[in-house]
Formats: sequence, structure tokens, C-alpha cells
Amino acid sequence: MSKWIGLCGLALLAACDVPQAPIVTGSDGQARIQINTSGLTCYETRCLDIDPVARSVRSVGSRTIGIPGNIDVSDGTITADEFRQLGTAALLAGGIGSRGDR
Repeated sequence: MSKWIGLCGLALLAACDVPQAPIVTGSDGQARIQINTSGLTCYETRCLDIDPVARSVRSVGSRTIGIPGNIDVSDGTITADEFRQLGTAALLAGGIGSRGDR
């Protein structure tokens, strides 16, 4: 039991120290999140592995899925709402082995 409490504590500490992705202003004047192409893109409390070239996204521990067609990542940025949509889609993809468990 104490090891789970310790692991949760470490996870909480790690989540607090996550560097946030830079926020830039898009050509439309809207605030956009700069995608980190060499690692995780973190915003608020979530981190995603976004690959604009392959048009794929993955949440840590989940499968890699394609970026939905309505989200444009070609300029290397996304809105906060699009980031949340990607996070939801990535979580719904399930973890390793979940597809066979159904």
C-alpha cells in the first residue's frame, strides 16, 4: 500500500514540474500552443506526443492514433481547444493490449 502512495506522490511531483509548451499568436490573432516536435507537448496538466508530419498523436501509455481531420497541425501550432480534443482522442485509443481485451 505504501509503495502505491509513494508512486502517486512521485507522479504528482513530476506533473508539477512539467515544462509548458510556449504559447504563440497565430496569424488569426488567436493564442496557439507551439507543438514540440522533439518530445512531449505539455499544456495545463496533460502531455501529448504530437507528430505533425505523420499526423499522429499519442498520450503516454496509449496507442498512437491519427490526428482527426478537422485539426490542422501543418503550421506546428494548435489551439487550446484542439489540444484538449487531441488529448481526449488519445486517451480513448486505449493502452497497450486494450484492443484485445474487449
